[in-house]
Amino acid sequence: MKLPAIVVDDIDTEAGRAAGAIELRLALLTDGVAGIAFRCPCGCGSEGYLPIQLNGMDRRGPEWEWDGNPETPTLSPSVFNTGMPCKWHGWLLAGEWVSA
Repeated sequence: MKLPAIVVDDIDTEAGRAAGAIELRLALLTDGVAGIAFRCPCGCGSEGYLPIQLNGMDRRGPEWEWDGNPETPTLSPSVFNTGMPCKWHGWLLAGEWVSA
């Protein structure tokens, strides 16, 4: 399954409730993207958050590498929603959610 990642200003809006929607969240201290909030691509409606690796910050938890593209982002490693009922697993590659 492939699903476009729709970039929205706020994940809590009507557009943000669509499966696969993403919101880039800014870091107040660094003025860059701190993480990506997302609506699960499987369609279950669950919301998740993926912290982005920031230079010089130790957040003591999993972090994802981001390619810096705000329109068609790629993250690494894969996303495994172990905390969500659906347990969706896959990747965000060039602006598309791709199931494992």
